[in-house]
Amino acid sequence: MTHDQQANLVQGRGTYLADVPLEDALEVAFVRSPFPHATLGPIDLDTDQGLTGNDLLDDIRPLVITGHGLNDSAWHPLPVDKVRYVGEPVAMVWASDRYAAEDLADLAAVNYTLLEEGTQIHDGLPENSFFRVSQERGDVEAAFARADHIFEETFSTSRTSAMPIECRGVIASWDAATKRLTVWTSTQIPDIVRSAVSSSLGMDERSVRVVVPEVGGGFGLKAHVFPEEVALAAAARRLGRTFRWVEDRRENLTASAHAHDTAIRLKVGVANDGKVLVVDHETVHDAGAYSIYPHSPISETITCAVGVFAPYDLDAFRFTARGVASNRCPAGVHRGVGALAATHATERMMDVIGRRLGIDPFEMRKRNRIPSLPAPTPAGGLIDSGDYDSLLRLLRENSEYDRLLEMRDQARAEGRLVGIGIGLFNEGSGVCASDYERRGMVSIPGYDAARVIVGEDGRVEIRTSASESGQGHAATYRHIAATELGIDPELIDVVEGDTDLCPPGTGSFASRGAVGIFESLVQALRGVKKLELEPGADETRTVDQQHVIAQCAALAVVEVDPVSFIPRVEAMTVVHDCGTVLMEDLVNGQVQGGAANGIGCVLMEAHAYGEGDQILTASLVDYLMPLASDIPALKIVHFESPSPLNSLGSKGCGEVGTIAPHGAVANAVMDAVEPLGVHLTRLPYTPTDIYAAAAGVVDVSGAAPVGGGEQR
Repeated sequence: MTHDQQANLVQGRGTYLADVPLEDALEVAFVRSPFPHATLGPIDLDTDQGLTGNDLLDDIRPLVITGHGLNDSAWHPLPVDKVRYVGEPVAMVWASDRYAAEDLADLAAVNYTLLEEGTQIHDGLPENSFFRVSQERGDVEAAFARADHIFEETFSTSRTSAMPIECRGVIASWDAATKRLTVWTSTQIPDIVRSAVSSSLGMDERSVRVVVPEVGGGFGLKAHVFPEEVALAAAARRLGRTFRWVEDRRENLTASAHAHDTAIRLKVGVANDGKVLVVDHETVHDAGAYSIYPHSPISETITCAVGVFAPYDLDAFRFTARGVASNRCPAGVHRGVGALAATHATERMMDVIGRRLGIDPFEMRKRNRIPSLPAPTPAGGLIDSGDYDSLLRLLRENSEYDRLLEMRDQARAEGRLVGIGIGLFNEGSGVCASDYERRGMVSIPGYDAARVIVGEDGRVEIRTSASESGQGHAATYRHIAATELGIDPELIDVVEGDTDLCPPGTGSFASRGAVGIFESLVQALRGVKKLELEPGADETRTVDQQHVIAQCAALAVVEVDPVSFIPRVEAMTVVHDCGTVLMEDLVNGQVQGGAANGIGCVLMEAHAYGEGDQILTASLVDYLMPLASDIPALKIVHFESPSPLNSLGSKGCGEVGTIAPHGAVANAVMDAVEPLGVHLTRLPYTPTDIYAAAAGVVDVSGAAPVGGGEQR
């Protein structure tokens, strides 16, 4: 592609990747492994319109992540020695249209030699473990000795997919005249993609331009660098052509990135009055076949481990967290990374303890919450602002809890299975560079940036290091700029997702937009304001904004059909503290969309693998998702405790809705089926599992016996 053609392509920003008009572009399909673990022999593509890993062996360096406690595992975009999961790409082929490319992929003959179950997945991974970390605060053994009761239980979350409407997609084009590579990709992390692609291809970063088109949802899935992005970039440079690949839904479900597959074994020491004294837990996350770039298994395991019992005041706390390898699709960060499993385990255990000791769920949480903020969590992280008492009070009032209890008891008297559940939890926002450095996650910058330019015509242009994928960035930036500068929002233009035009930074994930991006933007706006908005004023600010914590309390009402055992969420109230609320409609939209995601994870969404790690949920026939009719109208209440750590006092809001059902809905389901003696601990809580537990057919609770809980 010529420089002029690339310029025209860039001018088409705002178009979805699959719809970008391209002349003479080649459409790519990937040959994918049908086996979870096998050595690779010769590959016969039966065409000259394709490349294998051996063809690109001198063109591509494997993606490798290093970190504290992280065992290295190289991920070659097209493997040359063996495959490690079903769906791993082993070759790429192309044609003038995708249909012809798919036909070529079907003709490929790949020589596989299956490896025995239990064969080491990567050399140098002891016990197939990517990552292990431990922490202890306070005298754990002494606290257990003081406890009147000890409860033990194992809770786990399912392996899920993020399911954006638009699947992944990449366009790669080489300009021979300038020797520059342009990569269009549906991503949340343009600068990290540029860094990874340039490093893998041995190029200077300045020779790679990453442009983000309109993105049809990300939810964390697109916060990774994938082998297909690197493979297309290598092919474009090697052959001087433009290549495009658009993922189909089967590929997306099989081989993009899964998430959340985490089990937590809890041991909790409690006093007679319900006060939780000590928590000891082991967290194990199935990270799949590779250490995914750039987050690695560290993100899920650490975020989960430190999030267990995070809102509560403990005397002592200890954990061991591991990210382990398996012959399954690599697992990365999706909406609510780590916090889903932590909240599910914590809030379910709080109800188990409260029920055993006869303590109301609200009272149980009030007795144990951290009494005043700011304060450290049990794991030592700083909660910068908030008020758990106010959240619980507002939740009780706005949900009409006392009336709901009467309604539930009346329904039970009529033979109906109705339950009420609550949850109290935190949402981390905007992990900063120093935090990533402490974790050893050197592949993530952790800083954010904004540039503000005043044009000769008086218009103001905002450029940020973030990348829009449906959050409403442009509207929010215009609102902030209009407030700071006192100008008409119509005079403000927003540019994101172009590494040639925008200042470098981390991108958009971990609810960081309301933290680092807002802070860098405010600082840059105030810089041009000091210059009295004179034409030509140009201010860039880069910040390493300290991590802030949002809080939430949620309540759900669930009814379980007594014949089909299908659970249905009838009502849900969310009291959310995201600091200063800048645009309430956008915040509410984030919470509502997140709740749909979370309800799906709690009640139905789960990948299943059969014998030999063959995926059984490679289509929407088998992978169930909630419909609009499965989601209740949410009552959202905002409690604002501005963060003292940034100029606007704002905190993240992108993941709270997804986290909330893992406490409130999960507890409501268990409350509904309590008359049946059902005790489930592994998500999702499906009709099949409820029936099996009620009938006493099988133990579906994970590691603990049905009805498990208190040990002494």
